[in-house]
Amino acid sequence: MFLRRMVVPAAALAVGAAFVPFSASAATPHQSHQSPAQRSSTLVTKTASSDLKTFTAPASKSVRLQKAATTTVKSRTATGTTIYAAAYTFATCSNGTGAGTVSMPYCSIQNAVNAAVSGDTVAVLGSVGYTSNETVVVRTSGISIVGVGEAAWISNGGVTPSAPPLVLDGVSDVKISNLMLSAYGQSALEIIGSSNVSVDSSYANSYMPSGAISIDGASHGITVTRSFLDGQLNPGLSAATGAADITVAGNILKLDSIVATGVSGLNLTGNTIQRSCIGAIDVEGASTGVSIENNLIEDANPDTNYVAGYKSWCTANSRPWNPDVTVAATASAGTVTDYNDFYVWGTDATALYSWSGVAYPALTDFRSATGQGAHDTIDSTKCSDFYYRPNVVTNVDVLPSFGSAAIGSANVSAPGQLSSDFFGVSPYTTRGAVQFYDEDPNLALGLTAEDTSAHGIALVFNVTSTNVWLNYTLNWGDGSVDHDFVSGSFATDTFSHAYPHAGTYPISVTLTTPQGYTVGNSVTVTTAGSEYTAYGPVRILDTRKGLGTGGRIAKLGADSTLKLQVAGAGTTGDLIPAGITALVVNLTVANPTATGYLTAYPNEDPAGAPQSRPKSSNVNFSPGQSVPNLAIVPVGPDGGVDLYNGSGGTVDVIADVSGYFSQTTAAGYYSMDPYRLVDTRKGVGAPQAQVSANGSISVQIDGADRGELPTSGVTAVALNVTAVNAKAGGYLTVYPDGTTRPTASNLNFSAGQVIANAVIVPVGTDGKIRVFNGSSGGTDVLVDVVGYYSSQSKSAYVPVAPVRVLDTRTNGGGPLGPGGYAIVYSEASVNDAGITAFVFNTTMTNTKGSGFETVAPDPNTLGAYLDGTQVWPTPPNVSTLNWTQGQVVPNLVQASTGLHGLIDMWNRSGGNTDLVVDEFGYYQAD
Repeated sequence: MFLRRMVVPAAALAVGAAFVPFSASAATPHQSHQSPAQRSSTLVTKTASSDLKTFTAPASKSVRLQKAATTTVKSRTATGTTIYAAAYTFATCSNGTGAGTVSMPYCSIQNAVNAAVSGDTVAVLGSVGYTSNETVVVRTSGISIVGVGEAAWISNGGVTPSAPPLVLDGVSDVKISNLMLSAYGQSALEIIGSSNVSVDSSYANSYMPSGAISIDGASHGITVTRSFLDGQLNPGLSAATGAADITVAGNILKLDSIVATGVSGLNLTGNTIQRSCIGAIDVEGASTGVSIENNLIEDANPDTNYVAGYKSWCTANSRPWNPDVTVAATASAGTVTDYNDFYVWGTDATALYSWSGVAYPALTDFRSATGQGAHDTIDSTKCSDFYYRPNVVTNVDVLPSFGSAAIGSANVSAPGQLSSDFFGVSPYTTRGAVQFYDEDPNLALGLTAEDTSAHGIALVFNVTSTNVWLNYTLNWGDGSVDHDFVSGSFATDTFSHAYPHAGTYPISVTLTTPQGYTVGNSVTVTTAGSEYTAYGPVRILDTRKGLGTGGRIAKLGADSTLKLQVAGAGTTGDLIPAGITALVVNLTVANPTATGYLTAYPNEDPAGAPQSRPKSSNVNFSPGQSVPNLAIVPVGPDGGVDLYNGSGGTVDVIADVSGYFSQTTAAGYYSMDPYRLVDTRKGVGAPQAQVSANGSISVQIDGADRGELPTSGVTAVALNVTAVNAKAGGYLTVYPDGTTRPTASNLNFSAGQVIANAVIVPVGTDGKIRVFNGSSGGTDVLVDVVGYYSSQSKSAYVPVAPVRVLDTRTNGGGPLGPGGYAIVYSEASVNDAGITAFVFNTTMTNTKGSGFETVAPDPNTLGAYLDGTQVWPTPPNVSTLNWTQGQVVPNLVQASTGLHGLIDMWNRSGGNTDLVVDEFGYYQAD
């Protein structure tokens, strides 16, 4: 019986198939002519789990955002140039003489600072979860250093010996804003002999007694505003004897204090200080011109800072519990304190002030003895904590709650008072760093993103708000920004986006209320699709020589698995990187002692769990055979693949890599209707002569033949290569023209054998590839092209866990008859979802005659088959795999879905054959 069969591949896509007879012609002499009326159909359906991922940033991670800094440096007049630097290790950047542009920033912030002149701005690009491990010393006056995004980190964690991550040394008129500074063994920011310096909207973390920010005695005109200072039981800021004209205003300090000794002119205004064991403010030495006003001073507590810093912890760890504010006798005459609000946690109260060596637990006693603090208040209402930025644990109570004495009671004329609070909100009348607002107090934003296709993302807003409408700004991370309104009265809203290239992108969203309050959140997404990087070919495994096995020379045992580490393998100086999603590898079995098959699959699943072996195969072999087959194997997070020997004997295994897929901007795929590019028997694309023994031919790729191949820009080409009429046994190696022939092979053949193998090969700089005949006799060569890779192509590869989608022996209604074909399709491919090709391994088994397989798009629509109006398809003169009667032969095929999403798989032989189809992934263009 001759059948047309419909099958749907797994890609979370349902599948169907049908068999139709047809005449066969090409690499075998047999032809079989059958009438279209001699057909019936059967339907097979299969589904598979999706590999699409979900990324979340819960509402608890949403951030009350700071507005743009309002502090200016008085002397700055020039506009200057913006020089970019990347504060994360995986950026595409250049050291030393980098362009300093946003697309090619400096890898080193120090190099960018060195390149700046007065009037320039150094923009530090950030990425959540990454830091620039260096110490940056600024010796150029008149420049600005500005962080871009909410994670522009500089850390000295990788610097030996340790030095502060940022040092201002002898400069003036320098502005620092939106930087994240983290220090080990030093201050986070050290200011030495500098003047007219402003630090705004930044973060400084250090565990040193010198303070997260330290100001030496030769510096003056220093302003620190709207910043988060994390001294962790040490000072958040220290100023040494001789320092002058310092303003510390609108800052948040966690478990630390402000310490000044012998300073002249110090305004401590509108700060929220969650004190630790050593108190909140300490003014020592002969300090003069000191103003302490509008500060909110709170006890640390086990509800928020449950690790350390509250009274019982300090006592248990032999730490002091100093008064909140200490002013030495030598400084008291030159100090004014008022309008401060003190919050006491539980029974942790201590003296509010130590003034001229006398402790004053009660405000009344302090006022009567000193005449200070007339408007100071004791607060009974605790603030709530907040989330600051990614990877920063705040544990600080800063958001004023209704009923707090701090609300609306600040002295707006206090020295150093800012016009807007920590978040940039005006008017600013609340004591401490944050203005109280009772409008929309629970405003929050959660984000859930999900891959929808190779390049596509669906983003869901989970909004908590009392406002009906909110303005949003949605930055997709690829330069695309959306602005519109979203309803605050509904729980969720969904937005869609397609990225131009595969990759990892930081999505950030801000919501703004009609009153101007802003909350933001961010989530980093990775596309499901991957792009191709040509590589080699390079041999990474040969069990005959101990390559890839740690030097162990031994065959792979019966029913055994070899774990091959891919990431880090390859050519010295050009190793295969970590993080790849799939490997393009030619697998060859040699010297098998029993009939069997080889299965390649990822060592771990996408979640990092051990991957179970799939019911699929890549190479089938019989005793004594050398059999190659190209495979595109998904790679797990550990960078490894497993190779399983499904036979009762031993076998040598060889692996030659010709490329890999990763979620970085590289080359997309362009799928073509297959056509014959080279046939040395007929003089097509090469001289009409066999390729001589140990000889080679070059094959034009750029602009070749029918004009479907572009004239330039092809990174690699996808082919099917066949050896025909070989005079002696040997192998073919396909490699970039103009390069040294690699120690690798693409197919092995015996004298007289007709054998094919899929090949993905990088293209030489001259636009050509070369085919080498590694045998002692001549052979004819056929080359069929099925697609190519280039930076202009839009289809990305989506690997799936290997899955069997058709086996006519068990789920396809019996073998394919002579000239019959199976139609493979997916619901997505026939519904124009952008699926341009599938990656299959096709295997012919139980072959009753000699012949070959042709895989090509079907010219009909699925609807035409369903209503019986289809046109009789004609297969192109190409072959995917060849066999002789009784052989089991596999080959990989990158099957184009054509115009209608249907793929024909033809049995072009004179006898019945069973067809097995395993899917490894698909290409999709959004």
